[in-house]
Amino acid sequence: MAEFYNRTRRSSSIGNKLLRSGRLLELPIYWLLRTSDLAREGFENSGSYRFADHIYRNQPSGRYFVGRWLDRRILKMQAVESFRNRFFMARDELARFLEERMQRTGSVDVLSVPCGIPRDLVTAGDRHRARGGSLERVRFHVLDLDEQVLSQARQFASEHGIAVTVHRGDALDIRSYDDQFDFITSTGFGEFLDDSQLKQLYGVFHRLLRPGGVLVSSAMRRLPFADYLLRLAELKVHYRSPGDLASLARAAGFVDVSTSSDDCSIQGFLKASK
Repeated sequence: MAEFYNRTRRSSSIGNKLLRSGRLLELPIYWLLRTSDLAREGFENSGSYRFADHIYRNQPSGRYFVGRWLDRRILKMQAVESFRNRFFMARDELARFLEERMQRTGSVDVLSVPCGIPRDLVTAGDRHRARGGSLERVRFHVLDLDEQVLSQARQFASEHGIAVTVHRGDALDIRSYDDQFDFITSTGFGEFLDDSQLKQLYGVFHRLLRPGGVLVSSAMRRLPFADYLLRLAELKVHYRSPGDLASLARAAGFVDVSTSSDDCSIQGFLKASK
């Protein structure tokens, strides 16, 4: 059965687990962190689309004053700001792609997978329109395994005047897709896949992209405190360098591959063209 990577775990009780394992000194930290909406979402639904979108929106919230204060502090952590950079990268690459491609082609198909709240697609579309471009010949697609996520993705895009075509299925199964695409964004997903799975995913994307199509993806390197919080939330993350992404993309069939890192040198980015 396919796994819900956007809701990777619903722990019965991390607090009880800490208690059973004798990690009593960590209990006050855990309960304090739970006053932050971002941290609580991370603990209750590890790696969820709400967790990621909270970071992308960058609007602190929480229980009581301490929760909002803590949420604001967490959102300003270097690792979290770097996490947000992958959203900026996907948004900017798509906006650039639309500006260049729409000047010389009839229409384009853009896909986000797994989509979560497709803020990267919507904000890139908004930027394109703000620069005088039109979205009339742009078809936006979203894929996820979770029907609830797809419903929220459709609603979010609609609120911004963008229609999306919904594909429900396992991202690793090419049968989940019934179209071909010119641009694919997949960030924050490969971190939950081992190397063989990520190579398989990139292989699926390579087959789905039309000639000249572009894939953007991401990876992250390990930071001790951020890794502690992820492990506390029972998130199993695969850390990779930009070079690792490039090697997997080439193994999946991509030839034109480039990589970069954000200013924090935490997030690594892949841009691969077919």
